[in-house]
Amino acid sequence: MSQFPEIEILIEVDLDQADCCGSGMCANLAPRAFEVDPSGIAKVLPTAPCSDRSQLLRAAKSCPTACITLLERGEEIDLFQ
Repeated sequence: MSQFPEIEILIEVDLDQADCCGSGMCANLAPRAFEVDPSGIAKVLPTAPCSDRSQLLRAAKSCPTACITLLERGEEIDLFQ
């Protein structure tokens, strides 16, 4: 066991609002990361990088227009590997 605490790697979350269809799946699956604004388009919340990794992955995978991109250590996460 290491004497140093484990450092959590934050995930960078990007959402292309031009491609968003407003299904709300992302906000339902990862409510700390996404919300749907009054115009019906999703947006990334400031708390997104601290959100649960599995919730972020599920939200990105379920997006009907695939407009959510997740990056870890500067590399895009392959959602369907």
